[in-house]
Amino acid sequence: MIILKIVPVCLMFILSYSVYAIGNTQEQLAIFKLNLVDDSEPKFYFVKLLQGSHIVIYDKDGNKKQSIQPIFPDLEDDYKKNKYQLPQKYRQSFLTASGISETDNLFVYNYEYNKLYSFPISKLEVFAIKSDCLPTDEKNYQFGFGLELNQLPQDYDPNDTTFVYIGKESPFAQEQLTLLNWQKISDKEHNYLAQAHGLHYYLWTSGKSSWDPDYYPKCEGLVVKNDKNKILLDEVLTQAYSSLPLNGKDKDHEYKKQWTGKLFKNKPLVVFGFFSRMGCPVIDFIDSSFPSYDIRLRCDSRFVYYSCKLFLKMAKTNKIKRR
Repeated sequence: MIILKIVPVCLMFILSYSVYAIGNTQEQLAIFKLNLVDDSEPKFYFVKLLQGSHIVIYDKDGNKKQSIQPIFPDLEDDYKKNKYQLPQKYRQSFLTASGISETDNLFVYNYEYNKLYSFPISKLEVFAIKSDCLPTDEKNYQFGFGLELNQLPQDYDPNDTTFVYIGKESPFAQEQLTLLNWQKISDKEHNYLAQAHGLHYYLWTSGKSSWDPDYYPKCEGLVVKNDKNKILLDEVLTQAYSSLPLNGKDKDHEYKKQWTGKLFKNKPLVVFGFFSRMGCPVIDFIDSSFPSYDIRLRCDSRFVYYSCKLFLKMAKTNKIKRR
């Protein structure tokens, strides 16, 4: 079965990120993702910051400054639980490894509805979430902050239209972003056009698939031009990216992926939702003097929370077979 080959590879990929290097990132905006952990009682939101136990911190010159290993080393139950609340005596080790202070705030920004929520770090608990169901130790856990469901609106869905930032002040401009409305066009180079903020957004897609009639168009490339036809941004799908579907509906889903506008204070307009990298929507400034690497995307797909009961149940029913 294909699953037999995929699962070990995925596990090795996750474990390969048990060592993090945290450098001089003050000039970057670190953006995280808010994950809904619904396979837990009670359910809760989780902002993943670190994976694994061996955290190496470097100074601005790239020299090793500090090594923290492990974060919580003396569990008496041999890491049998899927979730732990980090004991207070290890909290500072986690904060140091994450580059976070108790005086910081965790900002949750829903850009679809232009709503900002703020939570003092000093009031948030730190959790360790198990990454898989195999015999494990600390390096198989993901560390981050937890939010109770009642700390956000009851119908809140963080999966598609939320960014998280941790710091003293919110970087979000809180100016309503524009969901791009695509119109199909007849052009030799482009398939679709949208207009916003006096700019023209051209893109081409992979189109319909000859072997899959239900295939929904996905982005292959984007060009943004001003009213003088000058190219301000030219972005093409690469091996580092995955393409995302266009805004709109297919027969089963409604997509709200491509947005543009002033997302950050004191920075140019952005556009995002055409491509993803490690599960993060790639954010581009529509200004060549502001490279995209000024944004450090940390909302990656390495957040994994498996239900061991479900895993074992599927194994018993031969849906998952072991070697």
